[in-house]
Amino acid sequence: MSWLGSMAIYFALYVSIVAVALGAVAAITRSRRFLHAARFACYAVAGSLTAASAILIHAFLTHDFSIQYVASFSDTTMPTFYLLGAFWGGQAGSLLFWIWKAAAFSALCVYVNRKKYQQFMPWVMATCMAVVAGLMIILVFGSNPFDPYHIIDDPSDGEGLNPLLQTPKMILHPPFLLSGMATMTVPFAFAIAALLSGNLGNTWVEAARKWILIPWLLLTIGNILGGMWAYEELGWGGYWAWDPVENASLLPWLTSTALIHSLLIQERRGMLKRWNVGLMIGTFLLTIFGTYITRSGLIESIHSFAQSSIGPYFLTLLITLTVSSLALFIWRWKDLRAEQRLDSPVSREAAFIFNNWMFLSMTTVVLYGTLWPRIREWFSGQDVAMGPQWFNQWMIPLGLLMLAMMGVGTIIAWRRASWRNFKRNFVVPIVATVILTPIVLAAYWFGRGADLGVTPDEITTAYAVTAVGLCFFVTATIVQEFYRGMSARRRGHDETWMQSFVRLCMKQKRRYGGYIVHLGVVFAFLAFAGNALKIEKDVSLQVGESVTVGDYTLTHHGLHTDDVRSHRMVISTMTVERGGEPFYDFTDLVAYNFDRLRYSFSDQQPEPIQPYTSYPGKAFFHATMEMPISEIDIRSTPMEDLYVALVNFDPNTETAVFKVFVSPFTWFFWFGGAILVLGALICLWPTRRALNTLQPGRGGWGRAAIFGSLVALCFAPVIIWTAESHTEWGNAQRYERIVAHNHDPGPHSPPDITGPETLTPEHEGTS
Repeated sequence: MSWLGSMAIYFALYVSIVAVALGAVAAITRSRRFLHAARFACYAVAGSLTAASAILIHAFLTHDFSIQYVASFSDTTMPTFYLLGAFWGGQAGSLLFWIWKAAAFSALCVYVNRKKYQQFMPWVMATCMAVVAGLMIILVFGSNPFDPYHIIDDPSDGEGLNPLLQTPKMILHPPFLLSGMATMTVPFAFAIAALLSGNLGNTWVEAARKWILIPWLLLTIGNILGGMWAYEELGWGGYWAWDPVENASLLPWLTSTALIHSLLIQERRGMLKRWNVGLMIGTFLLTIFGTYITRSGLIESIHSFAQSSIGPYFLTLLITLTVSSLALFIWRWKDLRAEQRLDSPVSREAAFIFNNWMFLSMTTVVLYGTLWPRIREWFSGQDVAMGPQWFNQWMIPLGLLMLAMMGVGTIIAWRRASWRNFKRNFVVPIVATVILTPIVLAAYWFGRGADLGVTPDEITTAYAVTAVGLCFFVTATIVQEFYRGMSARRRGHDETWMQSFVRLCMKQKRRYGGYIVHLGVVFAFLAFAGNALKIEKDVSLQVGESVTVGDYTLTHHGLHTDDVRSHRMVISTMTVERGGEPFYDFTDLVAYNFDRLRYSFSDQQPEPIQPYTSYPGKAFFHATMEMPISEIDIRSTPMEDLYVALVNFDPNTETAVFKVFVSPFTWFFWFGGAILVLGALICLWPTRRALNTLQPGRGGWGRAAIFGSLVALCFAPVIIWTAESHTEWGNAQRYERIVAHNHDPGPHSPPDITGPETLTPEHEGTS
């Protein structure tokens, strides 16, 4: 099958180059014949790359180890789910996935706009296909996923996928990020088409608006899933460590967020034309730059690919795109004058501009912190570390300023704010913030925070208190806006509060969907504030020994083993107490009380509730026994997470090294992410006019299927996360079955796995 896959990508390369020429000729001559030819060339490229992707997936599913890429990233013991994920598990496959998504999204854009924006679409097609052709050259000549093995060295079982990637979240995280970066090609193409055609008004903004929201949403989900994977798999107790590859995916997210806000000003006031075109070009170039530093060996990271021959290819592509885009931008500089000027520094326009500068400042900090160590090493030969502490000292103040302006920009007046506007819009949120912040902080501290035994330093405390206060302020502004809008609807319509809420969101999707996105950001900042009271402890425990973290006491009762299809598990059993009393999981308490209520009118008795038991473990994959993977036990509630990782162990004495964390409010980061995704989907929801076309016989089923697929894709992480929590090693009931199966009333039998000769808390396992 390797020759067929190679033929598919060769054909896609040839047709993409032809499509560039056809699109350019159609734009210059305004020929409908060339326009149709370019359109069908785009479809052909997307179809050919779809075929190539299907061939590679088929090779994984059938264990066709005659293909080097398949043999390097899969083996015969891997489940089907991970065989599909192996498609993008390596350099060549992920690059093919990137190009496939870029071509498919471009073809979708061409189809949707086949009767609209005729002045732009030829240049849009030419630009999209030029980007695809540039990436195809790298794929074909630098990293072909269909390169075969010779018969003499054809492997029989495969080398297997990296065990760190064999988790549901890691199977979803890369395609979301890659899709977000790839689909940024389309809005970039609209900006370039505006520069090439000379139509520099708001038409390209109108055309590209939703095509910008889709990659932004995909990048958002990808970054959140990456944080989940790091939190639940790497065993260091956090979800963001300012890793260079994490930063590479954050950079285009920051600039695209700024772009989404500033486009509103251009649409409403005709301002910021130069700024928006520059932001769009910069965002797309950052996606290519992030891919370059990941694949060139420029930076070292747990996520990055090893240094390979495609680094120079990507650098050439990056330089070519940068030079050509900037040349067009400079050429049209005079034509990009703003139609109006800023009326007052106290206005919504000014708040949006200031917020844009905050995003740009954060982008600069992240970019500098990512690249400066390598630049310094080049010039001086000295290693320079830019760790989380350096990033936090800059990003926390900038983030708080951004949060404050998010609240101000929600309620301040357009053009020029007045004292009357201040009294009408700001008094209630400020009063609510002043009253609620000290009450809630005092209630938490005396009700729970003091029991953790942590006293943060003055700066950390000031940041946390400020963050909580700003969260209340922004939430109050959002609630006020929804209340006023719902009240206005109820005065004019016979609606309940819920009906008015739904119809308000559907009537003004961009406005109120944006407010819901802001609410998701508020929850994320609440999780950031909880880090001020985070507790961490490394400890080595013998059987029967205990450790106290905060007011939790964990006792190590020994190790057990279990063989799974592709790996062997070593599991520690740890009982948990809080405040000297048996500790019960909240969900178990709810279920128990529900059973008591259900059996209260019968002679039956509910099963007695069992105290919470933690089961951290280590997974030894058969293909890579020397690389154990931590299986973290996390008890997560809105109040705090109890996080236990088995770092190392001695199989003879069953002594084990653990990392234990108590992390307040971490749950709100994931909850905020779900709210953010919901708000973005509301913004993307089709208009009434588009919904009316979703009828049989009008081609509506195709559009309905496309949008439905996007919604299902966005909520796939929630489904996978829920399913995983009931099947993976974090599920206590599954652990209890394992323990019951392996338990011996006498002395524990040591696991048949060789551990380290000496044990110290510094043994980090996967880290």
